[in-house]
Amino acid sequence: MARPNWTERWADISLRAKITGVTVFILFLGLIVAGVGTLAVLQPMLSSNQTQALERLRADPTNALGPLANVNGLRAQDITQAPQGYYVAQLDSYGNIVRDNTLSADDKSVPVVPEGVLSTDAVLHELANGIVPLYAADGTKWNGVVKPITEKGQVGGALLVAISTAPVTQTVAQYIIIFTGFGIAVILLGAALTRLLVTATFLPLAEVERTALEIARGDYSKRIMISSPHTEVGHLGQSLNIMLDRLDGSLEDRARTIERMRRFIGDASHELRTPLVSVRGYAELYRMGALQEDENISQAMERIEKEAIRMTSLVEDLLALARLDERRPLELAHLPLNQLATDAALDARAQAPDREVTVVADPAEPSVIGDEHKVRQLMTNLLGNAMRHTPDGGPIELVVSTPTPEPDGKPVARFEIVDHGEGVPEQIRDKIFGRFWRADTSRNRETGGSGLGLAIVRSIVDAHGGTVSVHETPGGGATFRVDLPGAPASDDTVPVPRLE
Repeated sequence: MARPNWTERWADISLRAKITGVTVFILFLGLIVAGVGTLAVLQPMLSSNQTQALERLRADPTNALGPLANVNGLRAQDITQAPQGYYVAQLDSYGNIVRDNTLSADDKSVPVVPEGVLSTDAVLHELANGIVPLYAADGTKWNGVVKPITEKGQVGGALLVAISTAPVTQTVAQYIIIFTGFGIAVILLGAALTRLLVTATFLPLAEVERTALEIARGDYSKRIMISSPHTEVGHLGQSLNIMLDRLDGSLEDRARTIERMRRFIGDASHELRTPLVSVRGYAELYRMGALQEDENISQAMERIEKEAIRMTSLVEDLLALARLDERRPLELAHLPLNQLATDAALDARAQAPDREVTVVADPAEPSVIGDEHKVRQLMTNLLGNAMRHTPDGGPIELVVSTPTPEPDGKPVARFEIVDHGEGVPEQIRDKIFGRFWRADTSRNRETGGSGLGLAIVRSIVDAHGGTVSVHETPGGGATFRVDLPGAPASDDTVPVPRLE
């Protein structure tokens, strides 16, 4: 197995650790830049201050000599009693030390002046304006200046005044130690505060993780509690809640669809089984020779034919529902509703001559945007339902109207199938549009209905974007009201959109 590279290792690190590590790294780089930059300015500045002090001592070395010293008339105590912060030495004309302010000859921190190096000629010609570097036995560096001593107008020697660079080095070392301590404290404090801030900020993410785990275990009702909706994590929680709501709704729709499919398959199987049992029974009777007389055979064939017609009707209704469920595009057009109502009434009178089917037309001549075949089937199914569930000869009205005001400001055309039968109880008005649903009092198999007529009505209306409802007829009976999208009365040339 290949070892993971740096990219893979970095990807495996948690986001909290990444943010904390990057913050600490940025703080570290910032402190390094600040420290090195300050040190680069501090050390030259301290050295420059020391050089300036030496230049002042070159001009007037009184501050580095003993009390009441006079440069023009140096005394031995002026040299030996000089302050210990300075190294002061009197040199003869050959550059040798005559006296200095060293307290002990074994002091290794005192600079060593080689004999004859600082001769008078050298002082006058080479070192009059320069800094003399000296080194002590312990390695300490001293910077000094040389001032010639004149006696009676002639150079009789030189005065050496030196300052140790140890204070500069100590100051720089102390700065490094102090800055390093504060830097480590700042890094640790920054890491701790970053960790706390990141942990507090990611608490909602932990809630998301727990919620996701509970949902994975099957509890689809869980939602993410959002305390700060305006943060990035809050936005994430809101988006996830919306997704979970839609997912939950989809799962519920799926469960309802599966349940409806199971019930539909069971009902369809039950509906088909009854006529098949009848056909099989008559066929077995004929095969066993139980049907000998022509009258019995004729009666059996008639029953087989009726059951076959019933099965054909049921299968056609099922196919119609299947096509509607596929949501195929409708062939939409502007349809005159009065004319459709008149044609449907004529078909109903031809089917039941004893029926009084009247049309109440709308003078406004409303038009609907729909599929002509589907709208005609819609009216035919509703009229057939009214004729099956009302007494023979009972009147039926087909009323065309235009609702005012128009719902939602959109054109709507309406027609109603009004019968005067037993009516539909209020508690089952929403159920009668279900597939294979029957009311025990009137909707039975002997009426010839398959239990799919009103389901087809609902599917056609939904495909057109309309509504269908059941109301009570004044004086008794049921009124089926259908609202479909209407066509604008002022412009018949507008292209009709395809509705699904």
